Amino acid sequence: MQDKQFLSPNDIASELSVSASTVLRLIHDQRLPAIRVSERIYRIPVAAFERYKAGALESPSPARISAEIKKRPRIGAGEPLPEAAETPEAVARVRSA
Repeated sequence: MQDKQFLSPNDIASELSVSASTVLRLIHDQRLPAIRVSERIYRIPVAAFERYKAGALESPSPARISAEIKKRPRIGAGEPLPEAAETPEAVARVRSA
């Protein structure tokens, strides 16, 4: 890899033993610097990849990701639940409306 100045996401994926989708996710999350050549083509400078492998670029740990997920509000948290249509109160409300 020393003879190239830029690497493709597939090159990085094979080096890290991950999928190309994972590499693209790192690029989109701005954790791996890349140059956008066209709408769907990215190239990663070898120097940036070397810094990433050495840990110079921040890569969140699984524990940090888990903590961030726990901070997010749960979907529907704090929302009132709808009443069932068969309850006497709900039937009375529908009939009076």
